[in-house]
Amino acid sequence: MKIYFIGIAGAGMHSLANYLYGAGHTICGSDPGADKNTLDFWKKRGTHIHLVQKSENIYDADLVVYSAAVPASNPERQQAEKLHIACSRGAALARFANEHRASIAICGTHGKGTTAAAVVKVLADAGLVVSDILGAVPIGDDQPSHFNENANYLVCEVDESDKTNLLHLPAILLINNVEEDHLNIYHNLEGIVACFEQHVRACIEHHTHVYIHYAGLGAPLLYERLKDCPEVEWIAQEGVMDKPCIAYHIEEPDDNGCCPMTIREAGGDIYRFVPKLGGRANAQNLASCIAITRGIDISAHSVVKSLQNYMGLYDRCQLQYINNYILVTDYASHPTCVMNDIEWVKTYAKRMIAIYHPYRYSLMQCHWSALARNLSQSDIVLLAPFDGAGEPPVDGLTSEDLAILIKQNHIQCDAKAFLTFDALEKAAKLMIQPGDALIIFGGGPLFDMGKRIVDGSSVE
Repeated sequence: MKIYFIGIAGAGMHSLANYLYGAGHTICGSDPGADKNTLDFWKKRGTHIHLVQKSENIYDADLVVYSAAVPASNPERQQAEKLHIACSRGAALARFANEHRASIAICGTHGKGTTAAAVVKVLADAGLVVSDILGAVPIGDDQPSHFNENANYLVCEVDESDKTNLLHLPAILLINNVEEDHLNIYHNLEGIVACFEQHVRACIEHHTHVYIHYAGLGAPLLYERLKDCPEVEWIAQEGVMDKPCIAYHIEEPDDNGCCPMTIREAGGDIYRFVPKLGGRANAQNLASCIAITRGIDISAHSVVKSLQNYMGLYDRCQLQYINNYILVTDYASHPTCVMNDIEWVKTYAKRMIAIYHPYRYSLMQCHWSALARNLSQSDIVLLAPFDGAGEPPVDGLTSEDLAILIKQNHIQCDAKAFLTFDALEKAAKLMIQPGDALIIFGGGPLFDMGKRIVDGSSVE
């Protein structure tokens, strides 16, 4: 097929396009924001990327895939919809993943990428041939996806933000946690739980092997809804439920901020290991990985050996030493992820500076108090201008309001809001001192800002 990607420079879009290119499809696309690296990458593969999006660009495409960031008014998307060849990124992922004889879908409101990449590593280290479609690049790799013609398994990071997870009917399904997220779509926790329940029931009918991690505020609700489904394998902390397939105990962080774990399997095997990834949330992600890979019959010794050397993903709770500073980048906004990173990095740093980008009113309104409480555990919090993502503003939800609430939670925390990104960057450069840790919660441009701050380069 000739497959056209609108917004091909986006991380998720690039990952799927790269996989489908490996599978033998002809790839083309457009993205006004494509940088030189993106253009060069596809040029080497015989693909021209349009920087101007026009309806005529898609004239000979068999399928047009658009990212979540592409509005219905986009001329290429409009033309594709007229021709009945338009498909969202999530729906396209499901379409091609379902073609694989043994696909593994990793779902859940956070930690999907970290867990999926861990599963890929364990399977590959055990000698299995693996294809993958991830949303970020594993540390030590150069691409977020790989196509292998003879792959035993295809591991996919599956996003539930637009409900296209419901289209996936994999061989193995994991729901990694259930928390309030994507509230522009689901409106409340009950909506998310209902979506996951619907997905699980459809997968059980399809004879999918289903794992659910009993983690997050919505997990008890989902457990109650699925009591009539003995097929589901549950993963849980020790003592939370009877007879999970994996029960785990997470110890207090060591001097590196990493949490030693004890694993008890339903079959009686007990083992302990210390991951290199820091924080409690990441330890829980690894428990999910253990359940899946042990279910595939990878030996406990092989699983633990792989996970003890697993470093995670670039810009997903990634810690780097640059000059005399620690830089942590995390494409995250959920308070669980915020707390994970802060607790981890506290063990390394003399002082912590957090840069946080408030995003989407529906999400911020739900987690406002928890975010303020968790961010206040930093020494300094610098808040970027609020991005409402097109949603109508909510009274009392501004970056300035969040700064005030953070200081109310912890008076010793110095929280400031900024009207521009340039002003924020200049302030951070004046505040940061050798030995400090700078934690960036946001996306690509903020990560670039973080690197400039710690290497001393000027604002462009």
